[in-house]
Amino acid sequence: MKTFFSTFIIAFSLLALNACVKESENENPLPQVNPLAGLLKIGEANITGSGARAVVYANDSLTSGYNELFVQLFDTATGAQLKNGHFTITPMMDMGAMKHSSPVENSDNATPLNGIFKTIVVFSMPGDASQWSLNMHLHNHANNKEGDGQLPIAVRASSPSRIINTLMANDGDTKVLISWAQPVKPKTGSNDFELLVHKKESMMSYPAVEDYTFEIEPYMPSMGHGSPNNVNPVHIEKGHYRGKVNFTMTGEWQIKLKVYKNGVLLRDDLMFETRF
Repeated sequence: MKTFFSTFIIAFSLLALNACVKESENENPLPQVNPLAGLLKIGEANITGSGARAVVYANDSLTSGYNELFVQLFDTATGAQLKNGHFTITPMMDMGAMKHSSPVENSDNATPLNGIFKTIVVFSMPGDASQWSLNMHLHNHANNKEGDGQLPIAVRASSPSRIINTLMANDGDTKVLISWAQPVKPKTGSNDFELLVHKKESMMSYPAVEDYTFEIEPYMPSMGHGSPNNVNPVHIEKGHYRGKVNFTMTGEWQIKLKVYKNGVLLRDDLMFETRF
């Protein structure tokens, strides 16, 4: 009898403890993290025919060079967030007498984390909202409808410039766009250094360049010295080249570039500038 009573007390205690834990969890739920916290809203537009509306965010105002865009989609009838679909952006510059696009990297993921669709756009030049626009296409998997939308945007000049437009004479006079992706905010010491490289195939096509080799040389003109412990960027994927750059002190720096293809030097007179 005593054994039965002890077993009953233990079982009852475990049930009570479990109930307390569940009640505590309900009273103190884990805080929800906003995946768009800290981002700047760029604008929104209906994607006609798809039953969806796109809201576009970025880390900061859009500038010439490398930009990351983050897009949420919403059902235009219910307002519910749409997390499943194929979404693409095509940047378009209207110069009146001519139109052209610029390098873009869309995700193939139809079900991105938190329903946030990420696109990388390299704007080749600055322009106002009467010139630049984001042309958007969506295949909405919720209703199996497709449609297009357009969002006019302003693109200011990056300063210092984060993009190099140049011709590679030893590579068939190819027009190449080299954009600075990282670091966004340089600091003293070692920084991740990332370049994104594309070539102009036509006014609408800018494929990634994956077969270049880079050498970098940081130089501080005011002090007349460079820095040690740099790592030349190497190709990772889709035209992204990653390495390390070391800044030994604050101030104005140049990052001199040498560009090779198959061991042949293409350019040794290119550079980015930065100050912090």
